[in-house]
Amino acid sequence: MADAPRAQGKPSSYVYARFGRPKLLVNAHLDTVPPNADWSSDPFVPRIEGDRLYALGAADTKGAAAAILSALDDAKPTDTGILFSGDEEWSGVAIRDFVGSAHFAGLERAIVCEPTNLRAGTRHRGIGSFEVDVTSPGGHSSLADKLPSPIAMLSRLGVALDDWARAHRDVGPKGFEGMCLNLAKLEGGVAFNVIPAHGRLVVSLRPPPGFDTVAIRAELEAIIAKALPEAKTRFTRDNPTFATRDLKSFEPLLGKIAAAPIDLGFWTEAAVLAANGVDAVVFGPGDIAQAHGPNEWVPIDELHRAREIFRAMFAQS
Repeated sequence: MADAPRAQGKPSSYVYARFGRPKLLVNAHLDTVPPNADWSSDPFVPRIEGDRLYALGAADTKGAAAAILSALDDAKPTDTGILFSGDEEWSGVAIRDFVGSAHFAGLERAIVCEPTNLRAGTRHRGIGSFEVDVTSPGGHSSLADKLPSPIAMLSRLGVALDDWARAHRDVGPKGFEGMCLNLAKLEGGVAFNVIPAHGRLVVSLRPPPGFDTVAIRAELEAIIAKALPEAKTRFTRDNPTFATRDLKSFEPLLGKIAAAPIDLGFWTEAAVLAANGVDAVVFGPGDIAQAHGPNEWVPIDELHRAREIFRAMFAQS
């Protein structure tokens, strides 16, 4: 077990078990989001009703963790690492700390557990976000013709960024066209008769798989520098895109599942592993539609099937 320091607050942590000299990594995150409203039972107490298991994190992704542990009762892998990580739902520091550790050396492939209904997820977008701040002397609104307006300055920048996004709406592989740039928030001002002394534009984007997020960031920085050379920009999130490089190499592990890959509409930490040279597939019981909502559930049948898939995987790895 190791701690992974956060920028603020208590550290996160992860637990790593080594079997032999790991070339395969099987990962599930143990943290959850806080329970949403309107749960009909205690979200922290698992409940079986019909063919479903209800509990916070049942689908995302404690069901997968349970299947892994149960499979280990019957099959002991020889060259596999099992990683249970924290903080996936927040900063992702645990997986990044693991990648920077000595444990990461020698790994070649990874199964990253997320709710895919036991299908092989092989592509998803990245996630980026940034904040742009500008200042002004501020003052009485009777001086609005003479003093710069942070709101107006950032509004013009917002239009320039939106124009860039519109020009990229057709780029990217089929099903992932566009950058999904979102002008998320424009902050500033205290009253109708006061010129704001400060303004902030918050922006997010989701680049398609296969795109270089470093190059995209450079393009955005150039747009900001041209529109507002005096602005201060802070990139707050830079999660890479993801695409499995060699799906065929996962066929011995996943069998027929690898023959019918799916695209994912959500980000996973498989992207961090892939960006650091470890090919990955996203796989696990449950449906993402159940995650983060009240009465989260996972099909019991999928838990049993996941257990058998992991058991067979461990028996040969």
